[in-house]
Amino acid sequence: MTTTESFLFVIGGVLVVAMTARVAPRIKVAGPLLLVLIGIVASYLPFLPDINVDPEWILVGVLPPLLYSAAVSLPAVEFRRDLLPIAGLAVVLVFISSFVLGTFFYVTIPDLGYPLALALGAILSPTDAVATAVAKRLGVSRRVVTMLEGESLLNDASALVILNSAVAAFVLITSTGKPPPFIDAVGGFFWAVFIAIVIGAIVGYANLRLRSWLRSSAATTAVGFIVPFVAYLPTEELGGSGLVAAVIAGIVTGQGAARWFTPEQRMSDHVTWRTVELILEGGVFLIMGLEMSEIVEGTANGIHGIAHGLWIAGRPSASCSRYAPDTSLCWCGPRGGACTRGAQNA
Repeated sequence: MTTTESFLFVIGGVLVVAMTARVAPRIKVAGPLLLVLIGIVASYLPFLPDINVDPEWILVGVLPPLLYSAAVSLPAVEFRRDLLPIAGLAVVLVFISSFVLGTFFYVTIPDLGYPLALALGAILSPTDAVATAVAKRLGVSRRVVTMLEGESLLNDASALVILNSAVAAFVLITSTGKPPPFIDAVGGFFWAVFIAIVIGAIVGYANLRLRSWLRSSAATTAVGFIVPFVAYLPTEELGGSGLVAAVIAGIVTGQGAARWFTPEQRMSDHVTWRTVELILEGGVFLIMGLEMSEIVEGTANGIHGIAHGLWIAGRPSASCSRYAPDTSLCWCGPRGGACTRGAQNA
């Protein structure tokens, strides 16, 4: 696409996302699903060029601010109260789901190899924004919605750590013919999480102190835009998970905002990051829909390939139940968009 076409595409995309946010609640369809459908339909329009966004742009340019914005917006009191079950859902259950699904895929398709089977399990294990949207529409209690929001924030980061570890193991096996030592694999995993938590907490605290000193809402908002990248980039350079660091920085900022920021700063932050989250999240789902036709054409070998893919997508093994007080939420919707992009990047 030319520069002019790129700008027109971005303008059109923002308009579509904004209008979908208005229309989706009226027709009682989850916004992300509607955006994917719009993208699929638009991808077959003859006057639209083929859309192929480099996954690196999504992984580095979109996911850190998207996850950070969700972390900043978490309700402080509810998040602290339900931290233990949220951690269980977003970390422990994602781990269990990844390894169970990985084992299933390895048994079903032995030629895949366990590292790739585990990577596929990590891609399928986390839920996405659709689950929270569906829960809200069904009138689920506020506590359960908060838990789902907290889980959907953290589970993509947890799954991406597993995905990266599995891909690294596959690369090592391919190049040397030997699997990585168990202690090295476990040590690398815990290092990725540990360094991400440390850097994310430091960046989040430094963000609170700097922006409380600046005072000006415009200046603090400008600094806020770079925080997720300040957390992400050094963590990745040190071998950690940049997305986990961005999430931790957002949680530290969100939980400390009431103490360090003025009401004007908090109001400005709320509106700004709600807007950022709407545009980035909607843009990811819209791009997924736009790229769907090319994916189908590239992977489906005739009608058998398409039918087989739909059969796999509909299997219960590609979804998991989620524990919540007073209710059991299952079939929670499409898998994580972040993990899908991470898989494409890997």
